[in-house]
Amino acid sequence: ASEATKPAPAEQVSTPKTTTSKAAASSSNKLVDQYWVQVASVTNKNNAENARAALTANKIESEIFTHKADDGKLYYRLRVGPYTTKTEAEYWKGRIALIDEFADTDSYITNTAAKK
Repeated sequence: ASEATKPAPAEQVSTPKTTTSKAAASSSNKLVDQYWVQVASVTNKNNAENARAALTANKIESEIFTHKADDGKLYYRLRVGPYTTKTEAEYWKGRIALIDEFADTDSYITNTAAKK
């Protein structure tokens, strides 16, 4: 009778561990939305740095990311963010559009967690 009792608790112990592991794995694989305003994408690093300086002068922090295109060309992407909501990113996109250097640029919002 004691042998029949021992396996049941062992199964109960292992089942929650498996469930917990699956839950942890699925939650760690889920990407959190991160909205960025892409202000510019240029092939010259100095141009990217100058654009970044213009944002900094307007008290807007930004980051430069590099991206290598399929044709091998290297791009410097100037982005502002990340923001947790698209509404917040839209607000900053509007603020950036008021800066003379960026009034005619085609800034857009990107979500780095979105599937491509």
